[in-house]
This record gives sequence, C-alpha cells and structure tokens, in this order.
Amino acid sequence: MNTTTSPKPTNPTTTQNEHPSTGPQYKMRPLRTDADRAAAAALVDDRSRQLTGRGITMPHRHITAYRDARAQSVGLYKDAADGEEILLGCLMLHRRLAPHPGTEDEDKPGLEISLAYTAPGLGERYGWLITLWASNVAARTGATRVHAEASSPTNSDEADPLLDYLQSLGWLVTGTNITGDGERVAHLHLNAQERNGLSSLITCAVPFDTARPAHGDRGQR
Repeated sequence: MNTTTSPKPTNPTTTQNEHPSTGPQYKMRPLRTDADRAAAAALVDDRSRQLTGRGITMPHRHITAYRDARAQSVGLYKDAADGEEILLGCLMLHRRLAPHPGTEDEDKPGLEISLAYTAPGLGERYGWLITLWASNVAARTGATRVHAEASSPTNSDEADPLLDYLQSLGWLVTGTNITGDGERVAHLHLNAQERNGLSSLITCAVPFDTARPAHGDRGQR
C-alpha cells in the first residue's frame, strides 16, 4: 500500500452526502489494454521516485510488474469532464481467497492485494477509497481479512508517515522484513467489512473467484 498521505475523513465510512445523484464518482476495473498497463507503470514510477526521495527503497520490479499482461492488475479511475478516464491508483489483486500462514486466522480465507499505489500530488483520499473497496470486497466474497504489504524506510529508526497513514485507515502492521533486493516491507492486514452504499461511490467491475481453496493454496498469481 504505497499511497499518498492526504488527510482522511475522521470516520472512514461512506455517508449519503458523499454519493452524487449522477452516479458513482469512481470505478475499480481491471487493466485490460497495453495503454492501461503503461499508464499504471508510469504512475508507479512517479510514486516510486517520490518515495525514494524519502529514503524508501523501491525495486524496479514494481514498475515492470504492471507491464505484464498476465498480471491481475486493477485500477482506480475517475471520469474527467471530457469523458476520459483518469487513473488514480492501481494494485495487484489475487482473486482467489486463500489461508494466510503465520497469522492468527491462518485457517480462514483472506483476500490478498499487492503493489498498491496511488498517484502522487493529486491531494485526494485515494488510499482511503482503496481501503474501503478492499474491505468491502473481502466481506462480500467471504474473506475475513485483506492482507497487503507497504514499503518502509530502510532505516527502521526513521519516522514512517506512510505507515502512520495506513494505520489511521484501519490497517494493522503485523511485522516487517527485508526482501532480497533490499526493500524493507511492513506486513499489513485489514478486517473485512461490508459497507452498505459503497456502490454509490465506487463502481466495481472486477470479477472474483470466491471458491475457498485448500489449505496452503495462496491462490492464482
């Protein structure tokens, strides 16, 4: 969850006055075309440069992952006044629910997302929107939690406003580790929560396989 740290609502839930009469403001949909994937890779590149300037190591593989047509990548979009879509964020979604070994609910199905990014400099609450969407999807597909990772400063003594922001949205940090390419990551989970009325704010065009896999199956990548 490498999202921008804009202020969030004091209570991260949808309310009636957030729903425009003209329909949902936002859309979550798969990245279907080469142009979609190129735009997502560029967004990740821009955000990675920003995070690197803050002392957070960002592997280049995060960018190349979004150019892979086989990846289960998803984008958060908003319609512009001219009818074009504006990409606000993206993530990798592992659609099949799977147990998550090493957690307190390891025998229960969980929804996993990875490489989640929001566009830098827009000053909106897109990390909050992705959080709402993910917890709602998890609840509606039978998962108990959403599992994710977030990049952290290489120096563990440094302040980490990104993690502070994610925790304020309801994400719980369950541990950290250093990857083989030097990236320090925090492991996160978020409780599933069905959010009535969210479809008035975000249209979801992402298909899901809700079949519960056998223990130890981490799902389709």
